[in-house]
Amino acid sequence: MTKKIAENPEHSKIRHDAANADVGRVLRHLRKARGRSLKDVAAATGLSVGFISQVERGLSSPSVKVLAGLADALDVSIGDLIGGESDPSGNDSRVVARIHDRTRINFGKSGIVKELLTPFNAPPRLDLYLMHLEPGVGTLDDPYAHQGIEAGFVLEGGFELEVDGRRHVLGEGDGCGFTSTRPHRFLNTGRRKATVIWVNYRNITDTE
Repeated sequence: MTKKIAENPEHSKIRHDAANADVGRVLRHLRKARGRSLKDVAAATGLSVGFISQVERGLSSPSVKVLAGLADALDVSIGDLIGGESDPSGNDSRVVARIHDRTRINFGKSGIVKELLTPFNAPPRLDLYLMHLEPGVGTLDDPYAHQGIEAGFVLEGGFELEVDGRRHVLGEGDGCGFTSTRPHRFLNTGRRKATVIWVNYRNITDTE
């Protein structure tokens, strides 16, 4: 019992440090993308070069006020610094998905893992994924259908795709595309991990 209680603050510290590191990484990335030096940002915010450097390295935890100043200096929103997806007005303004805050989705017992390569925005939706299929992993249940269109391109390995009851074996460099209303499923029947770029499109009218 004593050990568990003692570990809790440490776990909180780890999460806090990870959050600081994420903010710092994004801040440095955006600063360099803007072509701004630490000295430039310091002059624009009134903060010291040393402090900004500490924030970028995840060694200091910036307040909301500091984040607002840094965001203004780089002409971005606070949400851009902490991973927000849209502006306060609710308008969909995010057009870039950074590699360091990529959304990773695990599909339960199926074992399918997808990394969302595009911003997660409101419909109409065009989502680009990096899909990982270990051997034996796939949609193991009966074929399913839904609204939209989808397509795939095999980067490495291969997998078996079934559409309308017909099986297709895809290897590296092969691509596929079909309307999602056609019953389909897929499975990695090989001995190697398969990595596939997968695209899903759903129009807003599909959900009305």
